[in-house]
Amino acid sequence: MKAKLGNMSKTREKDSPETEFKNTEEEFTESAEKVIPDAPSQENQTAAEEVESLTPEEEARKEAAEWRDKYLRRFAEFENFRKRQRQESEMLGQIVRESMIVSLLTVKDDFDRMMQNDVKPDETFLKGVELIHNKLNAFFEQHKVKVMEGRGAEFDPDRHDALMMQPTEDFPAGTVLDVITPGYLIGDRVIRHAQVVVSAEPESDKNSETSEEA
Repeated sequence: MKAKLGNMSKTREKDSPETEFKNTEEEFTESAEKVIPDAPSQENQTAAEEVESLTPEEEARKEAAEWRDKYLRRFAEFENFRKRQRQESEMLGQIVRESMIVSLLTVKDDFDRMMQNDVKPDETFLKGVELIHNKLNAFFEQHKVKVMEGRGAEFDPDRHDALMMQPTEDFPAGTVLDVITPGYLIGDRVIRHAQVVVSAEPESDKNSETSEEA
């Protein structure tokens, strides 16, 4: 009787839920290990193979190429920076020079008017004034300053300031008849507009055009 009970207890222990779950877990783990072995992914394996396939010399060349590319990029950026700095410096110098020259142009205007007068002072005074006038003109020539075209030129609003319109038959309308204050250029850049008198159509022509329209 005791033997039968012992066998039944062993059978119950063997067939208990905990025992069955434990056995099932162990069997699943073993089967999973057989089906899915521990191995690196395909991407990692490919990268590892590439690294392993490179010789030390090839690795050194690859690194040198990367550093060379970085150097060329930095060098190009630095060259662009230098060009911008040079352009800004040249522009600033141009502005300062033009401002100084414009200030001196009034002095030149006074000298030009004085030299055009018929007044005849003593010879020493005249030679002194001519010497100063020549030096001033040489200064403007050195800085490539030139006077604009005067009488007979076509009126250009980008270069001329019209102080007065004068009807005339001698010139077509829109022509510079007289220059009150000359204009000046540095190259093709206007540093001072010319103040001029501009021709207009005669009154007789206007009246005839009006009568024809009527």
